[in-house]
Amino acid sequence: MPSWFDDEVAALAHRTRARQGEDKLILFYGSSTFTLWSDIEAHFPAHNVLNHGFGGATLGDCLEYFDRLVTPFRPSAIVLYAGDNDLDNGASPEAVIALLKGLLARKRACLGAVPLGYVSIKVSRQRLHFMHTIGYTNKLAERLLADAEDAAFVDFTRRLTGRGYHLWQDYFTHDPLHMNPAGYRVLGKTIDEYIGRLEANYGPLSVRATAALPKWAAPLEGGNGAS
Repeated sequence: MPSWFDDEVAALAHRTRARQGEDKLILFYGSSTFTLWSDIEAHFPAHNVLNHGFGGATLGDCLEYFDRLVTPFRPSAIVLYAGDNDLDNGASPEAVIALLKGLLARKRACLGAVPLGYVSIKVSRQRLHFMHTIGYTNKLAERLLADAEDAAFVDFTRRLTGRGYHLWQDYFTHDPLHMNPAGYRVLGKTIDEYIGRLEANYGPLSVRATAALPKWAAPLEGGNGAS
């Protein structure tokens, strides 16, 4: 039986197939938090990034399509965001972690020790009713990855929500689920710091010298949002 995202995944894999095996490729993989990040390259101007976010993917979908959207591209690093749609569909935190374990096992079988950063599940205004479930899932993921040599927990959520509910609204669009440029600045800075830690352990991942300021660090048009 065809899966919900078959056509979208086929089109994405076809559109980016020429980038398979590129040098020092950092592959972003996951759900709409990445799918809608249309200016991702501007946040990482020195690095070779490829956005393979698709639809409103679940972590289960990411596992299903791993061999089509990740393995053939032989990335030097993977950044993964998924899990909130699984919870929204009724999956338990333990079920989400089981899927994460499965994806890590698939990564190790196909790509060996290529590092993977799992970005924590964000709390959005639309999903405040299960924010404690999100928090528990993030805690389980953090514990799972604490001792992993090839994977790390990238805590975006704590930075996004640390200043209190009144600022959450500043990071989201008119729809209370998806982020605006201010939210993506926070995400970009968090992931850039993770890439910096990777480079300290694995060597440079940059592919170009540039004086361009990463978009996450540049002044935000309109002046709202925080770094």
